[in-house]
Amino acid sequence: MPTSSKYTRREVVAGLAASAAIVSGIGPAAAQDYPSRPVQILVAFAAGGGTDTLARLIAPSLSTILGQPVTVENLPGGGGQVAATTLLRDGADGHAILATNEPDLFMSTVFAKPPYTGSDFQVIMADVFDPRILLVTKDSDLNSFDDFVARAKEQPGKLTVSATQGGAQELFAKWLFGKLGLDVRMVGYNGGGAAANAMLAGDVVAALGDDSARLNIRDQSKALLLGSGKQSARWPEAATLPSALAKHGLTPPSPEFLARYGVYVVPSSFKASNPAGYEKLQRALIEARNAPEFQAFIAKNSLQDLSIGKPGEELQASFSADNAEIEKLK
Repeated sequence: MPTSSKYTRREVVAGLAASAAIVSGIGPAAAQDYPSRPVQILVAFAAGGGTDTLARLIAPSLSTILGQPVTVENLPGGGGQVAATTLLRDGADGHAILATNEPDLFMSTVFAKPPYTGSDFQVIMADVFDPRILLVTKDSDLNSFDDFVARAKEQPGKLTVSATQGGAQELFAKWLFGKLGLDVRMVGYNGGGAAANAMLAGDVVAALGDDSARLNIRDQSKALLLGSGKQSARWPEAATLPSALAKHGLTPPSPEFLARYGVYVVPSSFKASNPAGYEKLQRALIEARNAPEFQAFIAKNSLQDLSIGKPGEELQASFSADNAEIEKLK
């Protein structure tokens, strides 16, 4: 005979669900308790760069919103591997956040064979983005991307293009010229500034850089191509990537293929184990961008159209499309 019980089936199920939430750390208490100690922003690059500057601008406001100190630590090295590895070690509970760039983070998992995979990370917020841009000197007789393509076909192997070596800039150039069947010689440099200076000095015909990062040579150069689906207020003469490729029957994986996104990243395990805490941190990061100091920096550098401040999930489809194409290039 069945034994009697004072609990109904609905009460038992509710009790089991509550127990599971407590065990997994996703109950209301988990959200209230997070963060329970200071939070670190781990910057994957040296101090003084754009990623570091924005992280330090957002940290005070983030601290106020979360009610805990927020510190910034620079962990450059290994193409971002040092900071990414530290995040996975120290940030499983959301008390460490990685400030880095995409697609560089994913590219490291494809080409560098680190002790982690792309699925170990979750982009919690996309901060700003900077599309790739193909530049020539102001007095160049190449006045459009169509001119560049025609010249490359007329003179295979003669056109030279500079780019930061070993990163997304160089990969974008190789992908672009490969898709168009162009025989263009790439020349790698240690940084974007050196690559741009090589073009200005006449050592190469063109330079592959980033939209806002190359504003320092705006008066000395003109843009042929912008790696975005929208025209740039800084380089209105540049053809957008989708429109330029459409003339050749090609479509990029995404309109901003291999554009540099400044992102904040947490371990995927944090989102899975504490979704309420994850959402709290995500809201705080987005809100922290409203700080007057942060917005003043955006305005001073004319980054309004490149300032995103969106949940990473809203860009996941674009990131996934780009990553699938990157996999083919290894």
